[in-house]
Amino acid sequence: MAKKSPSLTKPPKVEQQGCLDEFLDGAQEDELEPHQSRQVSDVLARAILEEALPIRARARIRGFLAVGVVVQVPSADWIEPIKRAIRRHGPFPHIVARNGSARLQDRAEVGNEEIGRYLGANHNVCGISTSPERYLPSALVAGADIRIEITTPSNKVISNVILEVTKGRPRKLPPRVASGLGFYDLCTAIRIQSSPVDCVRRLTAMTRSRSMGDPHLDDVPLVRDLHGYAGGAQEWAIKLVDDVESWRRGEIPWSQIDRAVVLASIPGLGKTSFARSVAKSLGMPLVPTSVAHWFSSTAGYINEIIKFVDTLLAQAVANGPAVLLLDELDGLPRRSALGRNADYWAPIVGHILLALDSAVSGDAGKLVIIGATNHASSLDEALIRPGRLNRVITIMPPDATAVAGILRHHLGDDLPGFDLSGLATLGAGSTGAEIAGWVKAARRTARIAERSLAASDLLAEIAPPDVRPWAEILATARHESSHACLSELLRVSEVSQVSIIPTGAMAGSMRARMLCGASPTRAELDAYVVTTLAGRAADEFWGGVSAGAGGHPSSDLGIATRTVASCHASLGLGGNIAMRATDEQAFDLVRTDAAFRAVVERDLADLYAQALAHVAANADVIDRVAHVLAESRILDGPTLRRMIGPSTPDASPVESAVTISGGRHE
Repeated sequence: MAKKSPSLTKPPKVEQQGCLDEFLDGAQEDELEPHQSRQVSDVLARAILEEALPIRARARIRGFLAVGVVVQVPSADWIEPIKRAIRRHGPFPHIVARNGSARLQDRAEVGNEEIGRYLGANHNVCGISTSPERYLPSALVAGADIRIEITTPSNKVISNVILEVTKGRPRKLPPRVASGLGFYDLCTAIRIQSSPVDCVRRLTAMTRSRSMGDPHLDDVPLVRDLHGYAGGAQEWAIKLVDDVESWRRGEIPWSQIDRAVVLASIPGLGKTSFARSVAKSLGMPLVPTSVAHWFSSTAGYINEIIKFVDTLLAQAVANGPAVLLLDELDGLPRRSALGRNADYWAPIVGHILLALDSAVSGDAGKLVIIGATNHASSLDEALIRPGRLNRVITIMPPDATAVAGILRHHLGDDLPGFDLSGLATLGAGSTGAEIAGWVKAARRTARIAERSLAASDLLAEIAPPDVRPWAEILATARHESSHACLSELLRVSEVSQVSIIPTGAMAGSMRARMLCGASPTRAELDAYVVTTLAGRAADEFWGGVSAGAGGHPSSDLGIATRTVASCHASLGLGGNIAMRATDEQAFDLVRTDAAFRAVVERDLADLYAQALAHVAANADVIDRVAHVLAESRILDGPTLRRMIGPSTPDASPVESAVTISGGRHE
């Protein structure tokens, strides 16, 4: 009597100590359904490869000898299944499979002799890798006859695999049902003893749980509706959106899209919000990560960090097209300043640079990469070169117009029709985070009072009543007025706003645009330092020096010291032409080199004496401006210039912006 096939509702019994491979190998053919005779992984790999491999290429592999094939896979778990599947299409006596795990062997210069020997003897050769240019023998990559890129399986492939495995085709699949899933994730979801509906259910649940996209983008404005990003960032994003739409229409290849950039700013100016807006505008998932996350997720060993970064990029590629946000990039030190830690950092930074090469230049990944940093000067030069992250775009604090737009966005339906320009003028120069905080606090005030939000609630948050003694208010106004008046009188910068509204650690601030060119002379830098030291000079002239001008590198004294130190150590403007250090290192030299510190101190003392002289010579106009500022709390540039008189700069301001604050310069 013929032996019955196992029921589809009752899986064959497998011994506890065995495995599926052993069971399938040992079972008799008549014990298995036809679709059970091969593993799901083999069915899946064959279907994926057949979709990626054109019919002509298949015929060439079967019908001709000495064919070189290169296969790029999304991650390491695809390599072995694709290796088995490629052998079904023809004889491959030599297959090179590499993913970078063997650091000494998985290199482009290793294995070229074998490639030449096999191809020279009319044998087919195949290379399979997550990054062929980095890991496969260079001779094979350069001379490949067929190049295949395996990406996320299409719904058509998934449907065909489910049909072959379960003998039933799913009626409907969600869009990009395999997005974000690894090879063995797919094998886990598609099971022999399962129904098509259950396979789709598992795939959908796994895609949702593995997806790194940000699902909370409903409240994010599109890039064309953003405020506060003028000067490069918004222009880049709008062009990116237009180019991606052209790519989707098939008008341009992905490789022609300018899709990588670094955003730099002080904290709170919305770098993450910008990336979320870009993702929403592109209709792509956002994949956020940071350098700190790489280290906190591992024990800090080199191999663990490298593996974690590779896995992260592979998952981002699997989600592609996607926007990858690399935050806190300054956590990776410049290789030129590694010092005694070079043995640890050099391989990590080097590997990340190579990984970004593949992510940015490769077509398979379809990634838009946005880096973010608070300290652009700390970035490795190779990180921001063309071909990787391309360039740095600096985000400046928003002006009054931008603040009004940001306020309106966060207010939503509150205060409809209310003219926000007056409030925005008071808040100009504040960060996006601060502006959002104002609106939240104002709403809380209204909620506690059990009424609708009023403009007075918002005003109280933007410019709360100044409870400082009048003497302190006037001293702050004289400090800021000295910065502003000397900036205009010495033709150093064009002031756009001066304020004594406290913001964070700042008692007041002045925003201006520098008038010197991109390569300033020593005289121009000296004049800039004089205006930076003018606040401290005003403190001394009107009644005593406080600690408000110093305390941190971005204070008035910090900026003045850095500028003078750079003239001597890095810019060749201090009497010597030898470059001793970079701008960042020049500041450190003041602390570590006593002789150098004495030179910088001598120049600073001379420039401070000039600042004192200028403040004394213009005390009347500075004091007049200060009293008005103490009452109004904020002055715009045109009002300031009318109060000073006709001695205003006649040069055209350049696009470099500067903020001089009471004890802070940004």
